[in-house]
Amino acid sequence: MESCGNRRSFDDFEDHLTQYLKDAKQIALLLDYDGTLSPIVAHPDLATIPLETKALLEDLSAVPNIFLAIISGRNTDNVKQMVGIDNIVYAGNHGLEVIYPDGTKYVHQLPTEFSNQVKQLIANLEQSVVRDGAWIENKGASLTFHFRATPEEKRTEIENTARQIIEKAGFKVGNAHMALEARPKVEWNKGSVALLILDRHFGANKWKGNVKVIFAGDDTTDEDAMLALKGNAATFRIAPTVDVKTHAEKLLSSTQAVVTVLKLVKKLAKK
Repeated sequence: MESCGNRRSFDDFEDHLTQYLKDAKQIALLLDYDGTLSPIVAHPDLATIPLETKALLEDLSAVPNIFLAIISGRNTDNVKQMVGIDNIVYAGNHGLEVIYPDGTKYVHQLPTEFSNQVKQLIANLEQSVVRDGAWIENKGASLTFHFRATPEEKRTEIENTARQIIEKAGFKVGNAHMALEARPKVEWNKGSVALLILDRHFGANKWKGNVKVIFAGDDTTDEDAMLALKGNAATFRIAPTVDVKTHAEKLLSSTQAVVTVLKLVKKLAKK
């Protein structure tokens, strides 16, 4: 990944996106949820999608030449409930599960011992680090250890201990916003599922060069999708600083900047 500090600034995307979507016949919008469509908040249950953002997504989902998918770390049922739009694709657990508008599903195969491993991991975390406001979000195919509510002076110790426990249990550890993601050690991520979704909808590799793909995300897990789509998409990273290391082409300063991107897509798609 490259640092954006000397090359890029926030929200300088309008000319870039306008040129990218020039004469676009088909557009695919692939979007993260938390921190992208919804601001980061103290608890995942509070991360509701702003009414303006939801209205824009509903409008975009109704445009015939726009394909829309949400790719989230949440489980599919939860992110679908949070977004609340029926005729789009939802990928959850960082791509380990997908639900399509017709009700069909994709579930990535996990090790046979995975269920027992999760139970043991939860027990170990509960015994050692579920305290001082830290808690576990069990998402089925993955789990998240949250420590946002932990007093600042205790966060480092709790985070480091939790990381060690997760790694010792044989899980991948991913960094999130004041949280750690524990995912199974399988070669599958948001980049893998982005390619799967595009291939399924447009035909294997047929979207490359023919579909204008746009991806936006705010987290390190979204970098997998930005890398997988490199050269075949316009990619955006919502970040707190221009010095962030990212595979994204452009930086966005906030979820409100994402709204501006969506408005521009809506405007250009109808031309």
